[in-house]
Amino acid sequence: ALTILLGVPTWLGAIITILDSFLFLFIHYYGVRKLEFFFLALIATMTVMFVSNMVIAEPDYGSVARGAIVPTVPEGAWPATLGLVGAVIMPHNLYLHSALVLTRKINYRNRSEIHEGNIYNAIESAISLFISFIISTCVIATFAVFIVEYPDQSDLTLQSAADALARSFGPSAKYIWAIGLLAAGQSSTMTGTYAGQFVMEGFLDFTLPVWQRVLLTRSVAIVPALAVSFLGQGTLIEM
Repeated sequence: ALTILLGVPTWLGAIITILDSFLFLFIHYYGVRKLEFFFLALIATMTVMFVSNMVIAEPDYGSVARGAIVPTVPEGAWPATLGLVGAVIMPHNLYLHSALVLTRKINYRNRSEIHEGNIYNAIESAISLFISFIISTCVIATFAVFIVEYPDQSDLTLQSAADALARSFGPSAKYIWAIGLLAAGQSSTMTGTYAGQFVMEGFLDFTLPVWQRVLLTRSVAIVPALAVSFLGQGTLIEM
């Protein structure tokens, strides 16, 4: 996303994302609710951007609705189907949502309050998954229009996808895609970091200060990413 928007090399974009750790710490110290509102803003940005691109692309909405109600898997589409399942469900967020219910101000000795808290947590998780479904649907529908128009250029990467959108739907579609992609990256990175903290606390029984936990979990993620960015250079986006 940073390469598309600012023209920076991929390795520099990876270094810039290290700042996520400091942003995460800054918001975290103001409370969990502030962090949740930040996530909400990122998800809202993603939704607006990807829905906007779908509106510009003007897919066959009847076919989109029919495919959502009666899903089918065309021949040769199983890899994409499995990837979509992983993209929508996002197992690490199951840990995140399960842990966030513990931050609610309820009386844990009152079974009715615990039951009510679990109900609202289930509703929240369902809403999150539904929004993920909407976002994925918008992305798929948008690029489906491009593939129908250019069937010989269906092998898209993150970089070529932006150029494909610009060619089919105008330059604005390219930057709308990049902004949505940036919000998606920030959201997934920070929720992954947050979920990693809960996993460390629950499964590994690590009771480190917040800044140390963030540094450890982000290092596990960012060091391999930086290594691949430096080693891959120009071929990374084509992988």
